[in-house]
Amino acid sequence: MYRRYSIHRDGDLLVEDLDESGKPIDPEPVAPEERLPIEVTVLSPDDTDSRAALLDLLEMALGLETEGPEKTGLRKREGKKLDVLS
Repeated sequence: MYRRYSIHRDGDLLVEDLDESGKPIDPEPVAPEERLPIEVTVLSPDDTDSRAALLDLLEMALGLETEGPEKTGLRKREGKKLDVLS
């Protein structure tokens, strides 16, 4: 399964199935300039478990961006300054 996810400027999620060469099978009728510069292309087996794992991954990524790592069950990693010689 090859699938591309992109976001329309109005906030809609665009989902397109791709063939093995990466071209959309049934392209969304949205011009490239109307899409935000965010695109995720996924390659996975075309079965129920893979689709469920993909949705879990996308939900976790959205949660990380909107609510932070603590809300998604991840620990926040504290950064450490690098000791740079001058």
